[in-house]
Amino acid sequence: MAELINRPAYLDQLIQNRDVDLIKIVTGIRRCGKSSLLDLFHQYLSDNGVADCNIVHMNLESLRYRNLSDYLAFYDYVSERIPKSGKTYLIFDELQTVEHWEKAIESFHLDLY
Repeated sequence: MAELINRPAYLDQLIQNRDVDLIKIVTGIRRCGKSSLLDLFHQYLSDNGVADCNIVHMNLESLRYRNLSDYLAFYDYVSERIPKSGKTYLIFDELQTVEHWEKAIESFHLDLY
């Protein structure tokens, strides 16, 4: 992995609100560092005792996820990767590639909390 440029102000916001029962959405113009911020947050979680199995981090631009273009397939795929116990952090990059992604995210929110 390439070295990440630290974004302390934005990362601190994610860290401070990590266990707040709200869905966080990171927005910004192209190439402004959103993906790097999500990578930094993943790294923070790992460095602070969150087990890898409790972090589901997907960049949906990757062809490995090419069959997840609708929310039902996406929901099923992610659900299979969520452990039965413990808090799980879901980190999705380029989520807009999933049609009706908001339905899946709302369902994860209902199912996990």
